[in-house]
Amino acid sequence: MKDNTELQIEPPVAAPAREPLDGAPYLPRLQSIAARYHAQMRFDVAAADSLSDGVVVPTLREAIVEGLLPPGSRLSEVLLAKQLNVSRTPMREAFSLLEREGLVTVVTRVGAFVRAVSARDVDEIYTVRAALESLAVTLAAGKLTALGRAQLDEVVLAMEQCVEADDPVAYVEQLDRFYMIVMTLADNVTLQHTHAGLLGPVRRLRRIAMARGGRMRASLDQTLKIKAAMLVGDPRAADLMREQLAAACQAAKDVLNTLSV
Repeated sequence: MKDNTELQIEPPVAAPAREPLDGAPYLPRLQSIAARYHAQMRFDVAAADSLSDGVVVPTLREAIVEGLLPPGSRLSEVLLAKQLNVSRTPMREAFSLLEREGLVTVVTRVGAFVRAVSARDVDEIYTVRAALESLAVTLAAGKLTALGRAQLDEVVLAMEQCVEADDPVAYVEQLDRFYMIVMTLADNVTLQHTHAGLLGPVRRLRRIAMARGGRMRASLDQTLKIKAAMLVGDPRAADLMREQLAAACQAAKDVLNTLSV
């Protein structure tokens, strides 16, 4: 049985195993991310009120999306708690939350691992997203208020600024805000809950894809079409959303294929 004080990586065939967390070259970056969220909890009155929500979850989420903790990484409660300067209780809570987001897999009596995503996973996720988000955009378009229009204007402006700044990381964050705003405007709790766990598993692939030539601009142009259709109640908004997600699915699979080579 392996010592549970080491962060074990389950490597692909013929790939060397990653060294334990204590000597890992990415450790300073992990600690830096955690320190930022600790500081935010101390000085931001609007910050989360638990270490799990305020420090551990966002730190691990960021580390996974950045690739610091690659797919297959075994997440040790003991060592991660030490490095993130928290107790083991918020670690367990964080693993549960991240599992619901689709970023972590928890295996009973074995441990928690960074979820590995296959091409089939990507296809299934985007198939479900297309169904849910095309419905959401139709519902939202029929319920738009002045506030809803202002929210769409604000987030699309932020997306445009990200494209101008050539910042794919910030762009993905704003694109996710756009999707969340559409879900909120649809005003269907069941739809929102069903959709909640679909963005996490492919977030790293999406971030890499957005850094590739022309992808951000193409995504923004399609988002502008979706927004314009929503504002006038055009039923084609649903088709435009499906087209957006079909392109995103292919881009994610292209990244996955590249990473597998």
